[in-house]
Amino acid sequence: MSEEANNPEAGSGAVRVRFAPSPTGYLHIGGARTALFNYLYARQNGGTFVLRVEDTDRERSTPEATAAILDGMRFLGLDWDEGPEVGGDYGPYFQSERDGLHRELVEQLLSGGRAYHCFKTSEELAELREKHRDAASFTAEVRVELDPAEVSSRLERGEKATVRFRVPEGETVIDDMVRGEVRVRNSDIEDFVIARSDGSAVYNLAVVGDDNGMEITHVMRGEDHLSNTSKQVLLFEALGFSIPRYAHISLILAPGGGKLSKRHGAVSVTEYEEKGYLPEAMINFLARMGWSYDDKEEIFSLADLVEKFSLDGVSSSGAVYDLKKLDHLGGHYMRQRPLEELVEMSLPFLLRSEQVQLDLEEVVSGGGGRERFEAIIALEQERISRLEELPERIGYYFEDPAEPDKGARKALRKKKDSVPLVERYCESLAGKFPDGWGLGDHEALEEHVKGFLEAEEAGLGDLAQPVRAVLTGRSATPGLFEVMAILGMETCLRRLGKLQEWVDKAIE
Repeated sequence: MSEEANNPEAGSGAVRVRFAPSPTGYLHIGGARTALFNYLYARQNGGTFVLRVEDTDRERSTPEATAAILDGMRFLGLDWDEGPEVGGDYGPYFQSERDGLHRELVEQLLSGGRAYHCFKTSEELAELREKHRDAASFTAEVRVELDPAEVSSRLERGEKATVRFRVPEGETVIDDMVRGEVRVRNSDIEDFVIARSDGSAVYNLAVVGDDNGMEITHVMRGEDHLSNTSKQVLLFEALGFSIPRYAHISLILAPGGGKLSKRHGAVSVTEYEEKGYLPEAMINFLARMGWSYDDKEEIFSLADLVEKFSLDGVSSSGAVYDLKKLDHLGGHYMRQRPLEELVEMSLPFLLRSEQVQLDLEEVVSGGGGRERFEAIIALEQERISRLEELPERIGYYFEDPAEPDKGARKALRKKKDSVPLVERYCESLAGKFPDGWGLGDHEALEEHVKGFLEAEEAGLGDLAQPVRAVLTGRSATPGLFEVMAILGMETCLRRLGKLQEWVDKAIE
């Protein structure tokens, strides 16, 4: 490897990085983090961020998976900088569209003696692998020197042959920007296949051809690709191409260590979107898995990350997936969103829910229904980490609760003797607010209860716990008087009239 290829400052060309997902599945959390790190490095260095869909595995690649990857990238706000123009936007590059280039490179390696045709069948290769467990002895059996005329004759007769790269002696050195120097003995690398029997290039050759053709200067990807890197470096050298800088990022681990599974969070980025996590929370969460700026800061906007991200801060050890951190960040960014935006974002989640019967016309029209809806979202904005939580949380504003939850049931049992007190409170409310109350009257409601309790020589807990329980079916809600102001007097008095019935249920 040349000194220039190992020096990030070498050469005068601008930084060019790529994110190259395979469309055989969704954009998972690890892939999204890789995309983010590439994006940040490009933006920080005034470079170019390329999206290349590596779809050479034709049997497993699907249009649906490609669409899911693009949707995930757009949700996160990771815009790529170039590609075929599609409707005014850039589409990604597709590796399959560069098949002609890949085939030319295979021929170049064959004509230069750096590759050869292998006519061994899959059955023969399986026997050899069983017999030879190490790369060197396997290669010694596979690498059969054939006369060019014989090769041509066998191919003309229709015999199937793959093309294998002739691995040279020596060792391959990778100066990794995260892991430091990685040395691989070439004797541990078998003569690997670079083209299938139909002539199409396999992954390692296609990647090298595309990285060179797109003038990629830095390759940042997961450490699971490290085993491919030595092969790709050998191909770069054999083809006379400049070698990009490599940075292999550690994998994301499950909470208890080990491989991250779907059960823990290895799901599509679009599933996080469907749960109602905000994109800025996802970006912050992804960045903090395996990268740190200092021992104090945890909150980073995308702009902050562009300014502060550095590969020096990327750990070479595995990053642990922690859903509690995502929920913490989700709550932080939820509170930062302007209420008007949050109201609009919440509507799809509520409209498809069976727990909230929403009059969309009232909400959209900007009338009293809209004002009430905004007041509800404003109260819950401080308490949620994702929009998916809203339907279950606010259902009691729209429909009488069917039964108390565990905490409310406990409160009703504990305060079962408060029924007469609550009945007198209802009478007091009707006398104090003969025309009812409005959304902004929570302070007036609070002042009233203070006077009422003082006259009754009772404590707030004697009243508030059973009132909250029967009004909402919950033991924990936003401020009781804010909730009562939104529910309105008619609803409150009707529900409070069922207190004895609810107490009896709780005691059963």
